[in-house]
Amino acid sequence: MARYDAAAAGEAPPATFTDVLAHLASGVAIVSCWDGQAPRGLLVSSITGLSVEPPRFLFCVRKEAGCHDALLRRPALSVSLLAADDKEEALRFASGSRAAERFAPERWRLQLGAPPAFRGGIARAECFVDAVIDTGSHSVFIVEAERFAFSPAAPLVAWNRGLASLGGAESNFN
Repeated sequence: MARYDAAAAGEAPPATFTDVLAHLASGVAIVSCWDGQAPRGLLVSSITGLSVEPPRFLFCVRKEAGCHDALLRRPALSVSLLAADDKEEALRFASGSRAAERFAPERWRLQLGAPPAFRGGIARAECFVDAVIDTGSHSVFIVEAERFAFSPAAPLVAWNRGLASLGGAESNFN
């Protein structure tokens, strides 16, 4: 029997909804902002492009996340889509126990008046919060991008409760 038929035949092992979500491969990004004089940020794997005109992303943030309230208070933020080489930076922002290691000046531009900006990644955008939607345990942030930068590289993705890089030949839709 083909692998994709196993669930329909009742042969798939029991799973939770978080198990299902863990197997949804997605790009990862660091979202960062200022909280007073302190830079704040978190790793998100829920980011997706929402529209081209106007240029918008959306991402979800757990309300218990340390950065959640700072994002609500500060309309300006940066979004850094991570490259495969940025795995260590992703791990710093995925773990609260490594918060003291974040925002090293050699890896980040930290200028008041502009959101903290990661120097790495495959793409970066300065954004402002356009809307926030309460969805229970999380808030959905819709942000509009104003300034962009792009550095071609292999992306970093979240999959199966870990981080992986994509490699191999690229396929284009056009």
